[in-house]
Amino acid sequence: MKEKIKKIKKSSSEIEEDISERIYKKIKEEKKSDYPEVPDKYRTEYIDHPQKQDRQKRHTNIMHIFYKHWRRVLFIIIAFLVLWSVISDGDLETREFPQLSEPKTVTFEWEYNGSNYLMTETFYKTVYDYYNSNPDKYCWQEIENYETCLREFSGKAVEDNTVSKIASRIKTISSKDGLKDDELLQFAVAFVQSIPYDEDRSELVTYSNKPEDLYPRYPYEVLYDNKGVCSGKSFLAASLIRELGYGVALFSYDPIIEDGVGHMVSAVKCPKAYSSYNSGYCYIETVGTNFKIGDIPLDIDAGIPKTRTPIKLFEEESVFDFDGLENAEIYVIADGNSYQGIIETIQTTQKIETIESEITRLNWVIISLDEEANQLENSVDYYEQQAEVAYRTYEVFIDNASYNEYLRLHSQYESVYARYESKLNEYNKEIYQYNDLVYEYNALIEDFYE
Repeated sequence: MKEKIKKIKKSSSEIEEDISERIYKKIKEEKKSDYPEVPDKYRTEYIDHPQKQDRQKRHTNIMHIFYKHWRRVLFIIIAFLVLWSVISDGDLETREFPQLSEPKTVTFEWEYNGSNYLMTETFYKTVYDYYNSNPDKYCWQEIENYETCLREFSGKAVEDNTVSKIASRIKTISSKDGLKDDELLQFAVAFVQSIPYDEDRSELVTYSNKPEDLYPRYPYEVLYDNKGVCSGKSFLAASLIRELGYGVALFSYDPIIEDGVGHMVSAVKCPKAYSSYNSGYCYIETVGTNFKIGDIPLDIDAGIPKTRTPIKLFEEESVFDFDGLENAEIYVIADGNSYQGIIETIQTTQKIETIESEITRLNWVIISLDEEANQLENSVDYYEQQAEVAYRTYEVFIDNASYNEYLRLHSQYESVYARYESKLNEYNKEIYQYNDLVYEYNALIEDFYE
């Protein structure tokens, strides 16, 4: 009997559902009696939404869990509030971009294709101090984050549109002369190259033992001071190149001179066949004003690259004894358009290098011919003197022996003199050829580096 009662016994929840169902039916019947019956032709089928009931049950379950585990839930909420407080405190220390105050007007002057250009821009001391005191500069000491650090220095604050404004001004100025595409890029590079080299900072970087003195400068600092060393000017060039829509990279060189100073340059994306170090990017020297895109310096001294200069006519020494920069570490900053003007530049550069090579070869040929001519000249002098002595002897003795000796020495003299004259003609011919190449070379580089 007990077993049977146990089977028909209902749980409290089931009893609650039965009661709810009865009440619902009763209310439904009462509502039906309150309204007149609707004719069949106006009836619409009721569409049930069972998911509503599911959501109700789910809501009930969540509330049930909350009441059952309120201590645990409260602990999670408190932990979240503590974490949020810590994060909020960190946000309070985030550096805010300053208000624009303490203005300074800077005038930039540069030359491109024989024409002079002028641009005046306003900068602000508060923004300069913002970049100058940026704690992110410390990344320069972290070798493992070097590539990220390069991107940091060639970037800008979100609120700072200075580089964009400069790029826009450069576009406006260049458009008046009909410059576009690759010429616009060359025009922008000429602008950066014209910014004076910061000799004082170069010396500070070279000799200071303080880490903070070695930190590079942001593009804004270079523009504000209107001067910079290789790193700062390269960051500025990289920023402008990216703003103009070209792919850009940075070339970093290990210390390559005795005092341990390295070198850095920007580079623009270009056809790989014509690129520097077969990297797909073309070297851009920004320290000097006489460098074309893709033109790698012959040598560098104390951070200052050397370019080709006109040479004198024949000199008895090698005229080209510089080696190009090598072993660059290449860091891609941003992808973009490819600079096609490098093709013409490389063709001209190759012609210059061919003439350089020929001038160097002729230089050594001339030196060798000169030495041979000098030796033959000494022989000519010797046999000339010996023949004169033999002739005087003949005049004294008037005999066949002394006369024959004179004839022999005079014949030697004429033979050596003929060889000397031939060598001298060869020497002069090479000098004429050498000097013709020098004229061509000087005219070529004058046009190339204008």
